[in-house]
Amino acid sequence: MKVSVKVFTGGVSDREVELPDGSTYFDLLSFLKVNPETVVVFRDGTPVAFDSAIEGSRIEVLRVVSGG
Repeated sequence: MKVSVKVFTGGVSDREVELPDGSTYFDLLSFLKVNPETVVVFRDGTPVAFDSAIEGSRIEVLRVVSGG
């Protein structure tokens, strides 16, 4: 399956990624070499669980920033 990904981690990049059918968002992050502990993944503006199968073709990966 072909997926369009916009990655907001230290800059913004748009990528087209080819993944096997049935891939999860965790598989996508692994492919992108992004640590899942540092990001939130959105599909159509809604956060998704990493272990969910990828649905749709437009995904956004946003870095989480925290501090005190």
